[in-house]
Amino acid sequence: MASKDQAPRRGSKTRIIAVAVLSALALLNIGMLVMLRHGGQPPAPPPPAAPAPAPAVSMIAPPQFDVVRVDTEGNTVIAGRAAPGAVVTVKDNNSVIGTVAADAQGAFVLAPQTPLAPGTHEITLSEVPPGGAEVAGNQTAVVSVPGNGGQVLTVLSGPNGSTVLTGQGPQAGQLGLGAVDYDTNGHAIFSGTAPAGATVDLRLSNQEIGQAKADAQGRWHISAAVPASPGMLSLGATTATGQILPPVTAPFAPETLAAALADGHVVIAPGDCLWLIARHVYGHGTMYTLIYAANAGKIHNPNLIFPGQSFVLPQPKS
Repeated sequence: MASKDQAPRRGSKTRIIAVAVLSALALLNIGMLVMLRHGGQPPAPPPPAAPAPAPAVSMIAPPQFDVVRVDTEGNTVIAGRAAPGAVVTVKDNNSVIGTVAADAQGAFVLAPQTPLAPGTHEITLSEVPPGGAEVAGNQTAVVSVPGNGGQVLTVLSGPNGSTVLTGQGPQAGQLGLGAVDYDTNGHAIFSGTAPAGATVDLRLSNQEIGQAKADAQGRWHISAAVPASPGMLSLGATTATGQILPPVTAPFAPETLAAALADGHVVIAPGDCLWLIARHVYGHGTMYTLIYAANAGKIHNPNLIFPGQSFVLPQPKS
């Protein structure tokens, strides 16, 4: 039989258990209320924060020439491509000769009101796309206007080398070797013409140099390591319809023009023009006038020189 002192202790334990049960029921009721407010389901976790948008990267390509047409009077038409809606600025020797807006397809055409004066002109492009910053072109069109009614020489230079547009060299659409340029990475850039869509194959002394496909304008470019030895270039082509064209050949000597200044003369090979020779020998195509002046008795028209001619190369004045 329990003593009187033990009875209160049992009562205390009972009260503690009752308080704990009531607390658990209260917590259960609160949990049920929360679930009812969320449709009987536990509350969904907050969605993860959206990642910050990546910064926009400019994909604006530099403006390009498609057409540079200059007649004997210096009247000029320039057409090309830029970003749609861009404002294109055309400069001649760093002087603005006109601005024009590219259409929705990025095409533009400019016919400056003032004809180009006799002499040498370096025409460049730049563009400002809608809401963007100025983008400089990576091509230069060098135009030589003789001023005596003679044929205008136009040479387009860019990352793919030089292309003689008018004045000398093979015509677009015909299979031919045009120019050879040398870049700063030890490559030779061969360029020429062929029917649009034709696959051309270039060999040196029957060793493969490279293949390319002529673009819609009938022009092609092949970049390769500079051949170590001279030889005969052979250019073959297969048209888009499968026709095999007769090959075109021309002599090649690596960096002959670059070493010609030390020898004091140069022998003209197929595809050469005074502008290209001056560019290789002196570093600037506009210095072709030095060669012309030193060989005035042999050159009746600076735009018409012929394979086999031998020209004196004067030392430029310091």
